[in-house]
Amino acid sequence: MFLLLLAIKAAAAAAIVLGLSVLAERTTPRIAGIISGAPLGALITFYMLGLEKGTGFVVASVPHAIAGMSGVLVYVAAFHWASLKVSRLSIVAGHFAGLLAYLAAALTLERVAFTWETALPLTTAITIAVGYLFRQNEDIRVANPARLTFGLLALRAGSAAMLVVTAVSLAKALGPSWAGVLIGFPLTLLPTMLIVQLTYSLGHVHAMLKGFPVGMGSVLTYLMVVPWSFSTLGVHLGSAVALAAAWSYLIGLTLFYRWRRHR
Repeated sequence: MFLLLLAIKAAAAAAIVLGLSVLAERTTPRIAGIISGAPLGALITFYMLGLEKGTGFVVASVPHAIAGMSGVLVYVAAFHWASLKVSRLSIVAGHFAGLLAYLAAALTLERVAFTWETALPLTTAITIAVGYLFRQNEDIRVANPARLTFGLLALRAGSAAMLVVTAVSLAKALGPSWAGVLIGFPLTLLPTMLIVQLTYSLGHVHAMLKGFPVGMGSVLTYLMVVPWSFSTLGVHLGSAVALAAAWSYLIGLTLFYRWRRHR
């Protein structure tokens, strides 16, 4: 059973990162950024924790998960700032700054006794601030998508699988508050950013980040539904209902953008 769950975690993470990177290449990085705000890492983590630790463990971790999403926002903001300041080795400087900022945020957030009433305003405010920071990023489209060889696919999938398996294992061992905070670690976003930058350019990564704060409403919607859906419907159906609510947000957002363009 342990090996089966481990394989499911790795396969799910790999599929998500491959999908996001291909989406960034075949549509626009900004659309990929919006989709990155969907509860992809949270879905995998909570589903696995629900199976292994029970629904009570998941529900107890939700307030810190809502606050923990501030961590990924701090990560992308620090990456954006550092990658603009350091022209050479921007990929190293950007992710190093992002990881340091995330670590500082996580250590601070874990110490606070959050409820969803206190966590949601905090994360919402940070989301708005980061969205304002990224407002002038150009929406660059990939002109010539890279050919997806087996080696490239294996590299993308392997990096994502390793991150997710490590994060879920830590969350299970450290308790509900840390499990919630670790939801905010960029499990699928970090390898996707690396793939896009190494394959194309830093500008394409910045274009992807422009859409990310707007897409964050999706994962927040998911987290708000989880306490009811997991407690009432269990892990399987509860995950499906919470995910449906999150995708409803994204569909509504898409319709709004279409309406605005028409106007």
